[in-house]
Parts: sequence; structure tokens; C-alpha cells
Amino acid sequence: MTRDWILLALRILSPLVLYAFLGTVIRDLRKTAAPVSARLVIDDDPARVWRLSPVTTIGRSADNTIAIDDDFASVRHARLVFRGGQWWLEDMRSTNGTWLNGNRLSAPTPLHPGDTIAVGTQHYRFEQD
Repeated sequence: MTRDWILLALRILSPLVLYAFLGTVIRDLRKTAAPVSARLVIDDDPARVWRLSPVTTIGRSADNTIAIDDDFASVRHARLVFRGGQWWLEDMRSTNGTWLNGNRLSAPTPLHPGDTIAVGTQHYRFEQD
């Protein structure tokens, strides 16, 4: 008799555990799936816009996503990354630093629409759809 109860309990609990597991997996996938559409706009020239890819790099080297001609920018200066449902800005150990809203970055920092990013002498405005 007790064996029948145990089997019945397992038949009821198994689908519940499976649904809970699948719910957690789906929620985590939604957080990391497609990045929220975002762009950088040059403050003094709103016609110059760069759409961000999930990992966007800025610097003097031609292999950056956004290659800039600025003697005050490093070869690999900064990186914007979509991680955990949020856009982050990171300095890549640049010589002159990466600035966010007038403050020098010391660690990866989350971005918000309207934030101003300074790389070398160029200022960008972060926009998000």
C-alpha cells in the first residue's frame, strides 16, 4: 500500500519539478537572448549614429566596431557589452581613460539612456529603444 502512495506521489511531483525547471531555463534565456536595440550618437553631430552589436569596441584600431581617428584614444579603448539584460561600458585599460557622465570608469558600469560617454576627445550619447 505504501509503495502505491510513493509511486503516485512521484507521478504527481515529477511533472511539477520538470515545469519549474523549464520555467527557470526559459526565464534565463529571455534575459540573455537578443540585446535591446541601442546606439551611440555623436553629441555634436546627431547624423553620425552607430548601432550597437552585443559586443561593440571603440578605439583607433581598424578592427574595432567603431574605429576612430583620435590621438587621445587608445588602440583598444572601450567596450560596450550587452550582458544580463543590460548594456555595460568597460574601459579596456586605455591610457586616457573612458569617461561616463564626467566620471572616469574604474570598473564595468551599467548604461542608461541619455548617458554621455567620452573616448579620447569624442563624446557620445547612449540611446536605447
